[in-house]
Amino acid sequence: MLKRRTYLFAAARVCILGAMFGLGALVVAPPADARSFADILGSTPITRPLADALTQSIARSIPVPSVSPAYTYSYNPETDTYERQTALQGQLFLERPDVLGAKVWNVNVSYQWVKLDTVDGKDLGSLSDTRLPIVDHPPSGPLFIVNRFAIDFVAHEVVGTLTYGLRDDLDVSITVPLIYSRFGLDVVTRRFDPDFPGLDRHSPHDSAFGVGDVFLRAKYLFRGDYPRLAAGLVLRLPAGDEENFLGTGDTEVTPLLYASTPPVFVASRVRLQGYVNAGVGLNASDVADSEGLWGVGIDCQVADRFTLAVAALGRQLFERQSPPGVFDLPRCPRRDASQGRCLGEGEEVTAPFLGLHDGRPDFFDLSVGVRVNLWRDRLMGFANALLPLNDDGFRADVIPLVGIEMSF
Repeated sequence: MLKRRTYLFAAARVCILGAMFGLGALVVAPPADARSFADILGSTPITRPLADALTQSIARSIPVPSVSPAYTYSYNPETDTYERQTALQGQLFLERPDVLGAKVWNVNVSYQWVKLDTVDGKDLGSLSDTRLPIVDHPPSGPLFIVNRFAIDFVAHEVVGTLTYGLRDDLDVSITVPLIYSRFGLDVVTRRFDPDFPGLDRHSPHDSAFGVGDVFLRAKYLFRGDYPRLAAGLVLRLPAGDEENFLGTGDTEVTPLLYASTPPVFVASRVRLQGYVNAGVGLNASDVADSEGLWGVGIDCQVADRFTLAVAALGRQLFERQSPPGVFDLPRCPRRDASQGRCLGEGEEVTAPFLGLHDGRPDFFDLSVGVRVNLWRDRLMGFANALLPLNDDGFRADVIPLVGIEMSF
């Protein structure tokens, strides 16, 4: 009983510290009239569609770790203790169907770093638009080209998750991310205007700190042997500041199914186990903005202290992120060099700004991670790298994740 009280006191301290941390985030958050990341991009017809696309893409490009703990437990009344029931699990972005166990707590704290590097396969640091001059105020406005349009976005995210086993077949959890991010532009334009020759440079930067979208999750394990099956439900609450790319601004409900294969021993102390996840992320504001979610993975456990996990993850949108042609701008195929104006009224053509696509992107990623038993089957350490498998949308070359978790 003394050990259990010690664990409960430790949990109380963790929760109090987490509450203080969250309160601090709200206290130091910028005032409502401060300039946001969306304001940096501006609200012109040229940049506003890009700001809207970034708002949705960045908030979803920061992945949320799973709530599946490394071990599950059951209570033994003879010893008045909770005993470990499963081998060490390694998946960090796939959920496994096993639940924590009745009256068992799990605290998980992780840190991940996200730096956006590309958009549709193009380097975000070297975007440009110089092929055909853009008409500033069609049909006869001044012309310009964009020699450089560099986007810089970096996010540092600390994610805290508290999971509790309501019953031997039901877990509930809450996940709260705290995000510090920096956003900046470096824009160099050239106007074909004889009254204002030369290049213009604009390099605004700003930072933001606050709570991201909050996740409430539940998982129910169906009775039966392998293949094991569970149903999950995830509620995403729009707590993050949409204008600073900390949240999506939408409430989402995601029903999911989780399955796992029986463990297979391939050597005396090496075992493999497979996992499958599938679900639909339903946007409560606009069902057309929903997406299909899936993942498949495998654990390779070595002895009882180390597990390597590999998974393929997918997000596939139902419809386009932006309306057709939203990035298209009027262009001038022939210009008057002396006046800086377009020749041939009505000959303007259109082309997408920076060559951006407005189609329906698919997101495929490879997750590679490890979990390590650090202390008495209670304290775990983990690390993971998320790597893109395709080029659609705004992507990071790699998203590293490290963290610890404790069950009691």
